[in-house]
Amino acid sequence: MAKVKYKPGTTSQYGYDFADGKAVEVTDAKHLAKFRGNPFFEVIEAKEPAKSEDNELKAVHRGRGSFSIMQGDKELKEGLSKEDADAFNAMSDGEKAEYVK
Repeated sequence: MAKVKYKPGTTSQYGYDFADGKAVEVTDAKHLAKFRGNPFFEVIEAKEPAKSEDNELKAVHRGRGSFSIMQGDKELKEGLSKEDADAFNAMSDGEKAEYVK
């Protein structure tokens, strides 16, 4: 989803009314592509919220049968076996946080 502004003044395109440089929310991908290709329109992309996956605790394979507990790119605990890693990944988020303390 993005917002689109018409730079010169007021106009109507594809059922959207643009007035005085105010942004209008446009959800149709085809219409957004047309607006991006037109120099009189400015397409303002919606910012996506930061992914929570970076804070997610998970056990990952680090090579040679060794697993580590990771939080994003940060290694919290190393030297787990495959069985320990599988058991850790099966835990709830609260149990994982308690285990890492």
